[in-house]
Amino acid sequence: MSRVTIADVASAAGVSKTAVSFAFNNPERLGHATLERVLGVARDLGYTPHPAARALSMRRNGTIGVLIPQRLSTVFANPFLSELIQGLGELCEEHDLTLLLVPPLDGSLESAIRQASVDGFISLGLSPDDRAFEVLDGIGIPTVLIDSEDSFGHPVVNVDDRGGAEAAAKHLLQQGHRNVTIVLLPPARSQVESTPTATRRLAGYHAAFEAAGAPPPETVTAGVSIAGGTRAFESLPRGKRQPTGLLAMSDMAAIGVMNAAQAAGVRVPEDLSVVGFDDIPLSAWTNPPLTTVHQPIVEKGRLAARMLIERMKGRGVDSPAPLNTSLVIRGSTSAPRNSDLPIGRR
Repeated sequence: MSRVTIADVASAAGVSKTAVSFAFNNPERLGHATLERVLGVARDLGYTPHPAARALSMRRNGTIGVLIPQRLSTVFANPFLSELIQGLGELCEEHDLTLLLVPPLDGSLESAIRQASVDGFISLGLSPDDRAFEVLDGIGIPTVLIDSEDSFGHPVVNVDDRGGAEAAAKHLLQQGHRNVTIVLLPPARSQVESTPTATRRLAGYHAAFEAAGAPPPETVTAGVSIAGGTRAFESLPRGKRQPTGLLAMSDMAAIGVMNAAQAAGVRVPEDLSVVGFDDIPLSAWTNPPLTTVHQPIVEKGRLAARMLIERMKGRGVDSPAPLNTSLVIRGSTSAPRNSDLPIGRR
C-alpha cells in the first residue's frame, strides 16, 4: 500500500496542500473548523509528516526526546533536571539510546514536537489536557509523563507529592509555627494555572493545617531557582505579619529564600524556618543545611525511561504507584522564638 501524501489529504479535505502544511506546521493560520477538518482527515487516512513517526516504524533514530515546557535557561537553573537526566541516561545507555532535550521552538512546544526526530517522548510537568498532547496523539508517538496525572494512553510516573507536603507542613506545625507562607511552583505554561504537582503538594500542605486547626497559610508563587526564591522572600510581609515558617515547593526556591533572608538580617531558623522539596544534593550543604522532602528523582527518571522503552517496543505499560517521599530534617527549621500556644487537633 502506497504512503498517504499531502495531496491525498488536501483532496479528501477539500483544501489546498498549503492548508494541510499549515495544519501541521502553522495551525494558527487556519480557522478552527478548517484545522479540525484537515487533522481529522489526516488521522483517518493515516497521514503524518512527522519525521520521527516515519523513523519510528523502522527504528532508525535511537533517540528519546525529553519534552520540557520551559526555556532551557530556566530549566537548567534547577539541579533537579540533572538528577532526572541521570536516571533517564542510565536506561538510555543500557539500550544504546541517546537523549534529546526538546524545549519550546519559537515559543511553541507544539512546533518543537513536530520538528523533533525521536522515537518517543518523556514529558515533564505537563497536564494531560495540555494542547501539546493533541499533537502527540495525532503523531501517534509513544509518550510517558513525569509529574503529571493519569491519562488515557499516556502512563505517568509520580511521587507521593501530597504525602511529602503534608509531612513538611506537620513538621512546622509541631514546632509551633502558625504564621506560615507557601512558595508555590509556577505554571508549566502560560495557559496552565497550576501544574498537577503543585496541586497535589498544595493539597498536602492544606490537609496538615486543617487537621491541626491552624490558620490557612499565605501563598506566593516563585520560579524554581535561587532568583525566584529571592523574589519570593522580598514579597513577604514584614513586621508582625512576617511569617515564622516557610514551605517551598522546590529546594532551589527555598535556598533563594534563605540567602535573601540572611542578607536582610533575618536569621534562619531563629527568625524564619524554611522547608524545601526535592532533596537535591546541594540542600545538604547550605548554611544551615536545608530541611526538605526527599523524592527519588534519579529513580523517577530511570522508571520513566524503562516504561517508554517498553512502549517503543509496542508493549502495554500501566502507571506505577507513586514513588515514596520522606521528610529529611536538617538545620533550617526550629521552634519560633515567640512560639504560639500548642496547636490542637480537631
